[in-house]
Amino acid sequence: MFHTRNLTIFLMLAGLLTTACQAQATPQIGFDPADLKFSGGRAFEIETEFVTRFPDRHSGQENNRLAAEWLLDRFTDSGWACSLDEWEIVNYSRLTPLTNVVCRLSGESGREILIVAHRDQFPLTIQGADDDASGTSILVHLAEIFGAEDDRPYTLVIVSTDAEEYGMIGSKRYMDAHPNTENIIAGISLDSVGMEFFDGLDMELVGQYRNYTPIWLALTARESAKAAGVGWDIYLRAPFDQITDQAAPVSFMDQGPIVAAGVPAIGFIGHEPVEYADLYYHLWHDPDDTLEYQSAETLGKSGLTAEALIRQLMSMESFPQESGEYIYFDGSGRTVRGAPLWIVFIGFVSLFFFGSLRAGKPDGWRNAAPHFLGLWLPLLASILLLYGFVEVGLMHKYHAYPATTKDPDLLNPRWLTIILFLVGLSLFLYLGRRFVRQYAGAGIQPTHADIKSLALFIIALGGVYVIAINPFSLLFFLPLLFWFLINGRQGSARGLDILFFALGGLVVYALIYIFGFTVLRYNFAFLWYMMYMFSTRMIGFYSAIVITAIVAAGLTMIVNPPRK
Repeated sequence: MFHTRNLTIFLMLAGLLTTACQAQATPQIGFDPADLKFSGGRAFEIETEFVTRFPDRHSGQENNRLAAEWLLDRFTDSGWACSLDEWEIVNYSRLTPLTNVVCRLSGESGREILIVAHRDQFPLTIQGADDDASGTSILVHLAEIFGAEDDRPYTLVIVSTDAEEYGMIGSKRYMDAHPNTENIIAGISLDSVGMEFFDGLDMELVGQYRNYTPIWLALTARESAKAAGVGWDIYLRAPFDQITDQAAPVSFMDQGPIVAAGVPAIGFIGHEPVEYADLYYHLWHDPDDTLEYQSAETLGKSGLTAEALIRQLMSMESFPQESGEYIYFDGSGRTVRGAPLWIVFIGFVSLFFFGSLRAGKPDGWRNAAPHFLGLWLPLLASILLLYGFVEVGLMHKYHAYPATTKDPDLLNPRWLTIILFLVGLSLFLYLGRRFVRQYAGAGIQPTHADIKSLALFIIALGGVYVIAINPFSLLFFLPLLFWFLINGRQGSARGLDILFFALGGLVVYALIYIFGFTVLRYNFAFLWYMMYMFSTRMIGFYSAIVITAIVAAGLTMIVNPPRK
């Protein structure tokens, strides 16, 4: 059983988070607010011309290419050195041409400040005014402002990215092709920042699959906006949101690949009041995302925030060196990072190692191993089956994670594919059980203690893997503590073991849905999306090995081993 002593130890470890905080330095403002020049009226003029001339500009369409050429001319006219970066990807199983517009404005130092906004739009929108003509118009106006100035301590780079809606492919392309990402001081992404009802800006700090922006940049952005007199709240993520962001690092904005490359970056996005939440969701990736809901005042405040942050970064001679996981508490201005967090991470995983030793002895693992393999290998084979579905056309092939939000391909599952997957999984499980019965049934029948000991050890090894790649993802291991309560009950009491197994698994599923997909409102279609998460390698094969091993370990504790 999960001994109360282990729970006490875990609570003591968690308590370190509240006692081991470090004071976080407050950024010192170094720019003169009188130098700010951003005009919301000018940005609105640019946005109006942009969406009028280039509607229907989603990736691969002619208007997307024409918009790129138009932006190239505008940036060049403002004094920037520009080029087009062209390449192709496969999306919706079709070859899709993409184009980034990359422009540089040299400074005294070759170190770069990067500003990006995506030019593409959701395929079913028409104007795509807020998402993301708003960010594009701010990008163009910032290019005008800084192109007219002579003295720049650092080099400025602006990128109009393509295929943001298909997994931030354009910004990832820029980072992958960059000769030295350590030369980039910081990145700023502007996305959906023009709605008339916005009352502030949120800051997205999460990287694409890994990393999280250092807190110094977020605090610098907020203090810069205050100094500029923007009059808006620039919202920091709450401590719990920081944990969940780092536990499920799936970005939906262009800062994601920048942060994943180890560069501090912020994704600015409009913050809507609660009473406008439903309207904002309706307008997001919808044909109604038009100029009607855009505001020069909102664009002005968003653009002024971005300009203030750029000028503050240019005023700084050095930049804080922060790395690794952290939790920032805004109320006290203190941060938890380093050893206290790692003690909690390692201590939590150690619970499963200790539980394994308490449940049984490693001598019995040999007897329990065939039972585990008879469940794990079929689950792993089902992942390979999904890869096969992509190759034969039963599921679309995508360059990154599938499609985009509100996409019909995700909201309308292919039921034939789902049925074939379930049939295949059932067949694999049948063959796995039959194999164990045929070739391992003559061995010593494993006891529940043997099975539980091996299962908890496998989960612990999975925890070590998670610590190595993203320790905050151990959050999804918390519900697995229910599995300590599985004790090999028989008869009517066996239902209690099944309940504990279900609680662990279903809570993990709920956590994934709540942290990563609630805002998308996928509901049942989330199951279909999860199939795509594996088939497109959004969840890599090594991670799939670990996930299926943990699921199989849990199943071994409630499924009786086959008898010959």
